[in-house]
Amino acid sequence: MFTLSDKQRVLNQPSSVRAFTPTGTEVTVAASIAATDKFLIEGFGHFDIAAITDIQCRRARAAVAEVEDFAVVAPAGIAVGDVIEVVIAMDTARYDSTLFVQDRLGGVKPMVFTTAPLTAITAAAIATAIAAGFTAYVNTFPKGVFQLAVTNPSAGVVRTTIATGYEAISVRSFSIRRNNQGIGLQPFSVLAATLVTAGFQGEGVGKFLEESIRMNTPITSNVYGVDNSETQVDIRGLYTAVYFTVQANYEENLSTVAADVKPLSATHDFVVFLNEATCLGLNSAINKLARIAFLKVGTNGMTSAVVAANALTLALEKSEVLIKADGSSTNVVSGTAASFIGV
Repeated sequence: MFTLSDKQRVLNQPSSVRAFTPTGTEVTVAASIAATDKFLIEGFGHFDIAAITDIQCRRARAAVAEVEDFAVVAPAGIAVGDVIEVVIAMDTARYDSTLFVQDRLGGVKPMVFTTAPLTAITAAAIATAIAAGFTAYVNTFPKGVFQLAVTNPSAGVVRTTIATGYEAISVRSFSIRRNNQGIGLQPFSVLAATLVTAGFQGEGVGKFLEESIRMNTPITSNVYGVDNSETQVDIRGLYTAVYFTVQANYEENLSTVAADVKPLSATHDFVVFLNEATCLGLNSAINKLARIAFLKVGTNGMTSAVVAANALTLALEKSEVLIKADGSSTNVVSGTAASFIGV
């Protein structure tokens, strides 16, 4: 047995996935697709459902911006008239050259700003000054783009909210220190954090698909080349990913002697990304592939018998065939995959 390279394709049209009986009759109702049928994916060709050895369908998951609250404490020795220096340290799961600095691989260039002179030394006054200082900092760069916002939601609390498009960033620490002329460098106070909303960079998000999987080039976007507008990524969209492996069996005849005929097989790995704005719904492309996944339950240990009510464990990630938009898995209702596609 040998394995060929992976093949990937973006699909935006529901007609790009079709199913047929062994005699060539098209099956238009997803729930009627049988294990003996074939299916067609434009750009890949026809496949026997029986030849699939592994398959998983994953709905897209929208990005979620991290929100954290930090309880303000007055730095030691703070006095009226001092200013507060703020340093916000951040990490990111993405290799974004606009965020990195040379000595912080895996981290983000920290955000540093100061407040106006304090008129009081209470935690509430300091929190208000920090939020005002951030606003002044932003206003200094009228055309700047900032990866987060700092606000003062309640007395003595400052909040960081990651900006849209930067959901892969998380705040590592929020530090403040007393700052004034003639006092030298003061130690930082690291504020205690309370997570309000956990961040998530998304899965099947169009812009990340374009960056990391497909990458728009003059060849892939050339209507007279290998692809056309129907297979380009909508960077604003969400895409269901379907991974499947097909095993092809054939014989190699090394001579005219029957004993020299050797059975061989090759596996082909495929990934298709289907636009949920156009391919999601009853009897549409995503529904048909979810039905096929249901038919393959039990193959290579795949199962839909265990339903994850929340985020999947690693073991379930490897075994479940239908993973929903909230990160949980689902059983198939009467083979229609209704709970998976949300109808």
